[in-house]
Amino acid sequence: MTADAATAFETVRVDGDGPVRHLVLNRPEVHNAVNAQLVADVHAACLALDADPGVRVVIVRGEGKSLSSGADLKQQRGSSLDSMLGSKHGARMYDTLMHLNPITIALCHGYMIGGGGVLPAACDFRIGSPSISLTLNEVSIGFNLTWHSVPALVNLVGPHRAKEMLILGRTYGMEELDKFGFFTETVSSDDELVPAAERLAAAVVNQPPVPVTASKASINAQAMPLGRAINHLDHVAVGYMGKSDSSRTARQTYFDQNERNWSDD
Repeated sequence: MTADAATAFETVRVDGDGPVRHLVLNRPEVHNAVNAQLVADVHAACLALDADPGVRVVIVRGEGKSLSSGADLKQQRGSSLDSMLGSKHGARMYDTLMHLNPITIALCHGYMIGGGGVLPAACDFRIGSPSISLTLNEVSIGFNLTWHSVPALVNLVGPHRAKEMLILGRTYGMEELDKFGFFTETVSSDDELVPAAERLAAAVVNQPPVPVTASKASINAQAMPLGRAINHLDHVAVGYMGKSDSSRTARQTYFDQNERNWSDD
């Protein structure tokens, strides 16, 4: 299966038919919130793009006002086993995106919450606009960051900033993230994101294909030699936290301004 403009998915879209393709998260009515179907569709689209020898660059972006608002709160919460399986499926998707043969460029705008905030860290380059509001709120709602995404985040912003972003759950705009080294490039409005990405993609396409692919693979291997090994508890932890009293309290009081009281888990 190759990825072209005719390839159909329920929650994402693949645009283009040349060396540069657009992988578009396509749930704009909910700011491209992440549900099980979107995870499955991104994974399937990535496999199709990776199998197409004509694809050199994949531009990852969100339809509408945001890249992604994170987990879809309307998705029914299941058992601990369901949580663990969901974590495994998300990690499979994230790993596939990170290790695509084509170069990947993430366009960052609007809400980027939880998984929507770390999705760009799986990409090779990131372009940001002033509309960004990024919050990694997993800890704040009683969970760990999954998808095997912690090493990618640490490599991008360093351990100090990664701790700040995850443990405190603060919200960041474009300028602050740019100081962290989050972006390859920034633009002055959302309208400039796609043209900037197309220019960067053209520069990549102008480089010889095999050395580009080999260099990406070598840099990824050097940057994260133990990435998967240190994430072995991702799936177990998210299954446990789904049943934790403290995690339940965190979810129920996330939007409150009052002091939160924790139980002894």
